[in-house]
Amino acid sequence: MKLLACVTYFLALGLSPCNAFSTTSVGSAKSRYADLKDWLLSADGSYISSKLEIRPSTRGGLATGGYGAFAGEDIDEGETLLKIPLGCCVTLQDALEDLECGPSFANLMKKAGPGSDTVVMAGYLAKEYLLLKEFDRRISEGASVDDDSEMRRLANIKFAPYLRTLPWGRGVNAQEHVLFWKDEDVDALLKGSLAYKDAIETRATVKMATKVLNAIISPVIRKARAEEPESKDEGFRFPWQQEPETEAPDDEILEGLEDAVKGAFVIFLSRAFAATVGENKQEDRLEPLLDMLQHSNTPNIIHSVKSDDGSIVEVKASKSIKSGDELFNQYKSEEDDNMPYHKFFTRFGFVPGVVEPVANLIAARSTIFFPQRAEI
Repeated sequence: MKLLACVTYFLALGLSPCNAFSTTSVGSAKSRYADLKDWLLSADGSYISSKLEIRPSTRGGLATGGYGAFAGEDIDEGETLLKIPLGCCVTLQDALEDLECGPSFANLMKKAGPGSDTVVMAGYLAKEYLLLKEFDRRISEGASVDDDSEMRRLANIKFAPYLRTLPWGRGVNAQEHVLFWKDEDVDALLKGSLAYKDAIETRATVKMATKVLNAIISPVIRKARAEEPESKDEGFRFPWQQEPETEAPDDEILEGLEDAVKGAFVIFLSRAFAATVGENKQEDRLEPLLDMLQHSNTPNIIHSVKSDDGSIVEVKASKSIKSGDELFNQYKSEEDDNMPYHKFFTRFGFVPGVVEPVANLIAARSTIFFPQRAEI
């Protein structure tokens, strides 16, 4: 995978630091999705069909907390369900134009090369999420939005309503991604399986990316948290003596950053859509609400980019859908030779068509994960 192409560069890299919707406080899943819909509808050109409902998914959601979209009434084939403006989608441009970290993100992409766009997007998501958590912490301690300029800034994180609906941890929205596992669990469960190499490489990339992103993101978060950097007494030094070397910026990882970066990678790997931008250039982006539809190899919706400038993502019913039926998208074709079921798991965090816990499949040495030896 091209993401791994920038790992070697990460080993030696040292970087210098780098019209929103009001942030809402943490609420129930129902209120978070209501806030998400209100936020989307506040954008010019957006549309959400009144027939679309959000509730626990039939794909294990009732037991695990995963959500999906459903038809609240009968839907005709070709009927428009969603229109999502590009301004509501999280794109690479959002990261590169970020006032706090944009220049450092651009510098990272210039030096690291192929695959670094995924790292930059994950870094941007992680930063915004940590700022959102800081906002929540202050509010829980009695702070007001108008207390100071920092609170006003935190109260206007662009994608706040969307960020609140995303799976930042294991089990949230039924997410069971290998990036959330402990090292010992990966070895105990996956070693010897078809998924092991992918899992190890992806986890190694995320760990290395965290160290690089620490140098870019931590100054912003420390400032928001009002944390003063620790100063060390260097003692007396003669004029001709060299200044002591500064410690590598990744020696001390910002509190909460590792989990935030893991969550951001999981979100991006499992939810991003490939879009064509410019002259046939492919770019992954996050498209709110559409990305919460569950996978099926026989989807009942289609989505495409509309308008001359590609500024609207339009979702339509590809067939008639009865009231109460769940809406399904197709993440990847299950017949795609480049996406066998074990790769579905390491990429998206699930095995298509299987509701049984992955640990059970592994314990039974399912052929999904373990190659079978031919009998002699």
